[in-house]
Amino acid sequence: MRFSANIVALVLAFSGNTILASPVARRACTVKTQRKAWEDLTDAEKKAYLDADLCLMNTPPITDIPGVKNVWDELQWTHAAQAGYIHFVGTFLPFHRYYVRAHQTLIRDLCGYNGPLPYWHEPGDVGALGKAAILDPKTGFGSGGNGTARCLIDGPFANVTLRIGRNLKAGQEYCVYRAINGVFFNNAAQKNVDKCLAMATFNDAWRCIEAAPHSAGHGGINGLMIDVALSPGDPIFWLHHGWIDKLWWDWESRKLPARLTEGAYFNHSIGGNNTIRGINDPAWVNYFGDNGTVVTLNHVLTSHGLVPNATVADVMDIGGDYVCAEFV
Repeated sequence: MRFSANIVALVLAFSGNTILASPVARRACTVKTQRKAWEDLTDAEKKAYLDADLCLMNTPPITDIPGVKNVWDELQWTHAAQAGYIHFVGTFLPFHRYYVRAHQTLIRDLCGYNGPLPYWHEPGDVGALGKAAILDPKTGFGSGGNGTARCLIDGPFANVTLRIGRNLKAGQEYCVYRAINGVFFNNAAQKNVDKCLAMATFNDAWRCIEAAPHSAGHGGINGLMIDVALSPGDPIFWLHHGWIDKLWWDWESRKLPARLTEGAYFNHSIGGNNTIRGINDPAWVNYFGDNGTVVTLNHVLTSHGLVPNATVADVMDIGGDYVCAEFV
């Protein structure tokens, strides 16, 4: 995906030096946030989490992004604005770990959610996606869409209005829409997960995870979830990427601490390009802080002011001071 010059200009004009230079909030990790499979949450925990997302959808904006109506719009906007720079690149996994943490920070600080951060254990639903607990209309995220627009007809998000377009303008209104595809979801099979976890290098592991497990969740839910820019509008996005983040951590955990260092990750041979298809707009590349076209630990991750910026180095350790989490 390549953005036109005017869209890049809009992003950079909005971001400005103040936000791009914002410091990372530093505090010692003393109590780690638990990350738990959705299927293992109690009904009360599920409701509290769903209510927190509904809360973000009703919380006034906290940035100056034009036309947004709530924090949910802002979260979707910042992903759309960077879509061409956070997929199929070396920062795919680091950015989305940062992004999942940003969502967690917002539901905690703005909506008072302090329960487990759930992820979707996707291999368990291969072959029976339609019966997945995550799609339950009463205790989950609602089932598939209906009608020409494929809008949700049940669950807590059936009447949600989204408004961020691929042109980054907030004006058009549309629903959360899905078109469940169990065949595509078969790529989430455990054998594909195991293949990725067995990869020897970050470069190979990242490409494997993004190719099969990652695409499976998006393609299985389908609808809005297959829009590379706007998919965070569907609340299932956060549990899907919670799972992808767990896969990365599972891979990292096989060789600690070696896989938390630059030598095992981002260098000129295995780091991955920092922009898609070798496109290196100077405005973006200079902003990233890599001092070149290859991703380094100094690469800056941003949410355009929703939470402070971080670097790849900050998010490498899931249990470190920045993310401060553990999978249980």
